[in-house]
Amino acid sequence: YPALLIGFPGNNGARVLLSGHFDVVPPDPDDSQFEPHLEGDYLWGRGAADMKTVVATYLVWMKDRLRSKMPYPPLALLLVGNEENGEVEAFGTPHVLAQLAEEGAPSPDLLIAGERTGEKGTELWGEICIENRGVMRFTVTARAEKIHTGVAQPGGGALVERLLVARAEIMAILQNNLRLTGQDGWHTQVQNPFVQVGEPGVYNISPGEATFGVEVRPIPEEDLAHVHKLLTDYCSSHSLEMNIKVMQAGVRCPANNPFLQCLQTAYVSIAGQEPQLGRKLPATSARFAPGGRAVVWGQSGIGPHARDERHYIPSILPYYRTLNEFSQQMASIGAGGDGGAGDGR
Repeated sequence: YPALLIGFPGNNGARVLLSGHFDVVPPDPDDSQFEPHLEGDYLWGRGAADMKTVVATYLVWMKDRLRSKMPYPPLALLLVGNEENGEVEAFGTPHVLAQLAEEGAPSPDLLIAGERTGEKGTELWGEICIENRGVMRFTVTARAEKIHTGVAQPGGGALVERLLVARAEIMAILQNNLRLTGQDGWHTQVQNPFVQVGEPGVYNISPGEATFGVEVRPIPEEDLAHVHKLLTDYCSSHSLEMNIKVMQAGVRCPANNPFLQCLQTAYVSIAGQEPQLGRKLPATSARFAPGGRAVVWGQSGIGPHARDERHYIPSILPYYRTLNEFSQQMASIGAGGDGGAGDGR
C-alpha cells in the first residue's frame, strides 16, 4: 500500500507528525458517491467526512507555508493508503514509524490524527481528543473431519455446537475482564460481526471448519495482554485455533506534552475559547504513536461510511488558521525537550 511522508526543506526529524489517510470504504449505494457535490454548507461524497477534506487542508496549508518563506515548523505529514483495513500491512503508520526508527530518526513528540472530531456536523471547532480507543480483531476456528451425513453417527455434526459453545464462553471471558459499561459512552466495545460454517445448500456433508470473528475496541485502561492470555489458554485447552488479526491498545496523551499544550494555546488564540477535550471512539492511527503521544483533532462532518456522508465546509477555515497559529507556537518549545514522553497506554 502506498504511503507519503511529506516534510519541509531541511527539516530533519520532525517533532510533530500530522496523520491522515486517503483510502475509503466502498461507495454506497454505487460509484455515484465518487462524484462530489455541494449542497449549502456541505460537501457530499465518499470520504468527504472521513477524512479527505482534512487531508486536503493539510496539503494546502503546507503548500502555503512553504511559499510564505517563514521559518518552517518541525512538522511533517504522513498519509497512508490502508487505514480502513487496519494498517496491518506495509506501509501503514506503524511500518513507517518503524522504518524511520531504523534509519535513526527520532520518534514524533506528538502525532495528530486528523480524523473528524465534530461529530454533529455543525461545529466550527472539532474537539481535541486526548484519548482514543484501540482495536483488537481475532478469529476462532474449530475443525473436524468431513463426514457423509447419511452414515454419520449421532452427534457427528457436533462441530456447529462446539463453535457456538466456544463463542458463548469466549464472549463471557471478554465480558468478565473488560470494562464494557461506562459513563458518556466511554467504554470498551465487543462485537461478534460474523460466523461462518458449512455451505448453504449442502446437506449431505458435515462441515469440516467453523469460524467466528470478534472485534474489541478497548479503552486505554484495558490490559489486553492479560485478556489475550486468557483467550489463548482457553482455545488451546479446547482444541481451537485463535488467529489475531490486529491488537493495539487504546492511547491517552500525557497531559504535560508540550506540543499538546501548544495546540491548546493555538486553539484558544484563534477560537477565543478553551478547547473541548474529548475521547475518540473509533480507532484511528493515533494508536500507533510511541508512548501514546497522540491526539485526534479534525473538522466536522456527518455519516462517515454511509450513503449520506458529507463534510461541514465552514469548519475548514478555522482549522487552517489554527494550524498556522500552532506552527507559530511551536517556536516557543525550541529544539530540545522530551515531548512529555511517557507510556500513555
